[in-house]
Parts: sequence; structure tokens; C-alpha cells
Amino acid sequence: MAKDLAALRSEFPVTEKWAYLNHASIGPFPRSTTAAVDSVLHGFSSPEDMDSAGREAASGVARENMAVLVGGESDRVAFVASLADAISLATAGISWKAGDNILLPREEFPSNVYPVLNLERLGVEVRFVDKDEDGFTSIDRIEAAIDSRTRALVISHVEFMTGFRNDLHAIGQLCQTHGVLSIVDGTQSIGPLPIDADANGIDFIAAHTYKWLMAAFGLGVMHFSERAIEQIHPTYAGRLSVNSSFQDLDHALDWRPGAQRYQTGGLNWMSLTAFNASAELIRSFDSGEIERHTLRLTDRVLAEAAAMGYQVTSNLEPAHRSQICSFTTGNVERDAALVDTMKEHSVSVSLRGRGIRVSPYFYNNDDDVDRLLELLPRL
Repeated sequence: MAKDLAALRSEFPVTEKWAYLNHASIGPFPRSTTAAVDSVLHGFSSPEDMDSAGREAASGVARENMAVLVGGESDRVAFVASLADAISLATAGISWKAGDNILLPREEFPSNVYPVLNLERLGVEVRFVDKDEDGFTSIDRIEAAIDSRTRALVISHVEFMTGFRNDLHAIGQLCQTHGVLSIVDGTQSIGPLPIDADANGIDFIAAHTYKWLMAAFGLGVMHFSERAIEQIHPTYAGRLSVNSSFQDLDHALDWRPGAQRYQTGGLNWMSLTAFNASAELIRSFDSGEIERHTLRLTDRVLAEAAAMGYQVTSNLEPAHRSQICSFTTGNVERDAALVDTMKEHSVSVSLRGRGIRVSPYFYNNDDDVDRLLELLPRL
């Protein structure tokens, strides 16, 4: 990516001031995305100039983009308003019986946890799988928690605090072997990492688009396996869920084929437009190349932070590395003060439960990392 990096950075206005290493929080718009959204906004100020054809086409383009990004099929892609909506839809649509159970690891993102806890009112047992001795998710512990009444596993592909990458292939194989639906949060992985959901047997993968997909709030993207579509019943319905026209007053509940049955109405055109523009830029690079680039940057961060006396809180095994990393001084107040100091110097990172979280993307460079490292006092 080196030969394209200067041109790529010019596409991101944030680079003019910031060493922005915080994409696990919010993804800044490239110029092309801002321009695309501005065009849609203009249409709302002058409805007669609105691009109605573009509005109708946006969801189809977005389905194709999502399918490519996750290694799936466009007819099994649908859209909701957020990740929490997606996880709620996937979990609530299962035909539960009292005494069934659902699994998820400890320390999951809240949007994955609360939809699962809401199933307890149906008599569903929620089983939290504890981390291993080093504080990371163990596929063996997940398997040990499965029994004949386990219906689903909810899990992040990349965990939000430390960037721990769970093995999608192992998850898919485990769940298929035991007849369990795999419900995966891909918010921290779709875009920066190569994903092949179908090849890995993943039943459902979803993401909110305001982080690595650089498409703002108000849009959740979902991809289903054929098995998931058979087992997950729509929990709410609208005019986009059915084959009938909105002018057909017979109101037959005739579900649309594929995943479109899970959509209701009023899709977020502005966020779909942002998603399509940003996805076009992401797809112009090889996903493996993006992964290698971000891993090289996080390697530098962790190696030099460790050399200065900081404790690395990310898992360092190659199979569990991602574009997110974390380290700590060992003191929460000192970590927080460092994050504040970085912000004062226009270096953007986050404070999370395991320390200082750093999350670069494909346009970041070594100068950004240098600016971060220069602000770390030796311990």
C-alpha cells in the first residue's frame, strides 16, 4: 500500500490535523463519502430534484457491497438501524422453548448482551462463558458449555476492548457440528479483515456501519446463511418484508425471498449512500493487504510500548491478532490521563476496560504511530 498511501491520505480530511487511530470508535468519512451524502441531502431540501432512481438502487448496491465484504451472497443481505437491532432480530426470531439456552462470552459488547438477556422472559437460559486464564475467549470453553438444549452462540469476530480475534472457521464448524446457530458481531472486523462467512459456515454476521465501514449511525448490515433464514422468523414486518405492493390492500403476509423479508420500510438512504461510497473505497484495496498494513502498525505500537515498560493487554498469538491493540500502564487513572494528553496533541485513541486501545486503518502511516509513541513516557 505504500505507493498509494499519500494519495489515500489526501482522501481523508482528518489527516490534516489528527493522527487518528480510533476507528474502533468512529470511522471518519473520506471526501468521496461526504460528497455522496451531500448530494442526497440536497434532494431533501428540494424534493423535485431528489434522485428517486438512486434511492431505489441504493439498497441493491449495498447488498452487493456487503456480500463481497463478508464472502456471501447479496440475496441473503438485509438492513436494519443498528447492531442491536440486528442481534435482536436474529435471536428473537428463533423458535425458543422454555429450557433452551444461548451462549455468549463474558465481556461482550452491550449490543450483543442485552438482546440475549431479553430472552430470559421466554424461559431461555443465558449462559455466559468465562474467559480463559489469560483473559481471552476459548473455543474449548464454549464447546464445553454446549448441550442438547443450546440453540445459538452470540460472539464477536473481533472483541472491542483488546482486538482479540475469534476464529471464524472454528466457530462455524463447532456450531454446525452441534446444530447451533452462529450469530456473529462483525462490527470490528468487516472492512479491515478478510472474511468468508459462507466458507466458514457462519449463519449470521452483522455490523453497525459507523466504525470501520465509515457510514455513520443509523444503519446495521446483516448477512444470513440459508439455514439461518429457515430458522429465524421475522419478528416484525412492514411493506418491504412482503411481495405485495404498498398499494395492494389485500395485505397478504407473503414474505419476500431471501433476507429481504427482515426489512420493514423507510431504509436509511443517507447511511446506505455513505456505506456504498466508503465500501467502494475499501474494496479498491485487497483485504489481505489492508490486514497486513494495519497489523504492521499495531506490531510497532505494541513492541515499542512494551519496550518502554507498558503491559500489553492484547493477545499476541498471530491467529488472534487484529487491527485493534491495547496496552496499559497498570493504572486506570494514569491510562486515562495519557488518553487525554494524546487528545490535546491531536492523537486520537480510546480508553477501554483493558487499557489504551489503538485502532489504525488502511490510510494511517508510520508518522501517525510516531506521534502516538512520542507521547508515551517511559515507565
